[in-house]
Amino acid sequence: MDKIMEPLQRLGKALMGAVAVMPLAALMMGIGYWITSVGGEGAVIYGDLLLKTGAAVLDNLGVIFAIAIAYGLSRDNSGAAALAGFVGFATLVNLIGPEAVAGYRGIEPTELTGDEALRWAESGWDAVGYGNVLFGIMIGILAAWIYNRFYQTQLPDAFAFFSGRRLVPILSSIFSAVVAGIMYIIWPLVYSALFSFGAWIQGLGAVGAGLYGFANRLLIPTGLHHALNSVFWFDVMGIDDIRKFQEGPVTIDAAAAATDALSCPGVWDGTTCEVIGVVGQYQAGFFPIMMFGLPGAALAIYLRAKTKRRKAVGALMMAAAVASFFTGVTEPLEFSFMFLAPLLYLVHAILTGISLAIASAMGWTAGFGFSAGAVDFLLSSQNPLANQWWMLLVMGVIYFFVYLGIFYALIGLLNINTPGRDDDESEDGGASFDAFTDIARPGASKGVADNANTHTAEQIIQGLGGKNNIDSIDYCSTRLRTHVHDASLVDESLIRKAAASGMVRPTTQSIQVIVGTKVQFVYDEVARLLAQSGADAELIGERPASELDQPATAVLTGTTVELSKPTVGQVIALEGVSDEAFASKSIGDGFALVPASTAAVFDVCAPASGKLDMVFKTNHAFSLTTSAGLEVLVHIGFDTVKLKGEGFTRLVEQGQFVETGQPIVRVDAKALRAQGVDLTIAVVMPTKTQTSSVHLAQGKGSVAAEVALR
Repeated sequence: MDKIMEPLQRLGKALMGAVAVMPLAALMMGIGYWITSVGGEGAVIYGDLLLKTGAAVLDNLGVIFAIAIAYGLSRDNSGAAALAGFVGFATLVNLIGPEAVAGYRGIEPTELTGDEALRWAESGWDAVGYGNVLFGIMIGILAAWIYNRFYQTQLPDAFAFFSGRRLVPILSSIFSAVVAGIMYIIWPLVYSALFSFGAWIQGLGAVGAGLYGFANRLLIPTGLHHALNSVFWFDVMGIDDIRKFQEGPVTIDAAAAATDALSCPGVWDGTTCEVIGVVGQYQAGFFPIMMFGLPGAALAIYLRAKTKRRKAVGALMMAAAVASFFTGVTEPLEFSFMFLAPLLYLVHAILTGISLAIASAMGWTAGFGFSAGAVDFLLSSQNPLANQWWMLLVMGVIYFFVYLGIFYALIGLLNINTPGRDDDESEDGGASFDAFTDIARPGASKGVADNANTHTAEQIIQGLGGKNNIDSIDYCSTRLRTHVHDASLVDESLIRKAAASGMVRPTTQSIQVIVGTKVQFVYDEVARLLAQSGADAELIGERPASELDQPATAVLTGTTVELSKPTVGQVIALEGVSDEAFASKSIGDGFALVPASTAAVFDVCAPASGKLDMVFKTNHAFSLTTSAGLEVLVHIGFDTVKLKGEGFTRLVEQGQFVETGQPIVRVDAKALRAQGVDLTIAVVMPTKTQTSSVHLAQGKGSVAAEVALR
């Protein structure tokens, strides 16, 4: 199961990169429709300008998905992978686009009539273009695979310039050409099958919309709802609900010109193409839920909280409810009861399905670019495809009281431990939701927010089993997505108290921490704290030009410890390195060394005698403690954690006593240099209380530093 779920999890995260550009496009088009509908003739030009700006995104979603997925699925989020996604998609579209295929067959599609025109339409070549999200997803995955497989490939010296990451876009073009050849043969069959399935779903009408809404909420805990959404919201199998809704007039004109089901952007009833009350049916039903239903659930949770905790829970629920109402970000609220009360969440999923079914059955439509919040609702109301949109508000008010009544009754009858009701919760109400309280406290200062994020990050790291237990960490729209070494070390109670709505385990070692709309800032703090403590988190900065040719000396009070150069090379000031985390000394004070060796391989040695506390699993860094108690971290190269150990060979196992000058790690310098890796070695003392200053020594001997302990 893990082998299935983890790739899907990564795909879901990668999809968010493409989805993230859509709110701006929707905003532009929403304002554009509003201007053209209420403004005078002079305002139309400005409305058209905004409409074209939004269409620039929506008409090119296919290539945007290809780039975003290739980037998101690449092992180190590489720009080379993103470029490969674009090159691959462009290759595919150019080879089997409608103009290319028509040229191969010597025909002019616009001049075809009768059965020939029908056969051309049924073959689906007109659907091959820069807006085809299915091809975007397919090429994005292919480009990421090519990158992860070949980004370290070395070519013969004559072609060395094209080695490594430069090779990836070239291979992407070649592989995509092969895929284009295959798709030229099978695409008509694939298109026919996808179109038939999409037509079947749309043919189910309200039932299909309801089933989609129900499944959408059930998949939220796994993060796979993004994949499901792409089927209904984008051009994966012809439904393409978001783009068709946002391009209202274009969709209406296409419906008027439609002559059959294949050319109809909505539902074909045999004689006409229906789009009013149809396009938007996979979006509209979410508005009553997110704007009204979930805030009603929040009020029920507040009313059922114990009196002594009601004030704290009220602030938390208010913040989450405001986020849901205005922006459509629901996970802070949903995860507050999802695992504490699975029955409540099942009821929520059922009510969501019913909402979409009712809206679809009645033909009430509205749309969004980001989510079903008040902002998107207001903008979509001016779209010509928005049909009786005000009825969604009426339905929403009813849903507010439905959620309030059902949740209030079930919490009381079944004694469900929603926030504020558990006797084991801390006095502040357990999970504090501090990550969302800035919505309720707009006057909070930046410094206060930063302190809250730091505290949250510290608790999350502790809840995940400590820095050494965190294998990797990333984030999407509302979640920290992590992978841990030992799942038994994870403490969910600590994570819930760390201003997080909850925690999800898609697989044994994959942990998702639900943070909410401030996830990026919490992630940044987690990464910074991991970097400070010498864990596998690195920041990329600029390299100053000043470099000195002499060793360094760390001068402290008390006992003095000599540190030697880890290898032959030029010692420079730590401020002169390209990595901002080291240059700013946020990890610790020390010095750096640029290896002088031009050999294909060189060894990095212990700078002092002592116990080898740790050799990182990727072998790019190690730490030791001298007999005098000084902690020393040796970090080989910058951004090398992303190499996953390639190019580094461990020579000594951690836990052993090592002597000064004893080789610890062997570096395949030739291979790494071919990839453009900066092999500068940083030697720092991560425990800042042990050092007071660092001075550059005058000699060029083997001794690099004299460190005095406090």
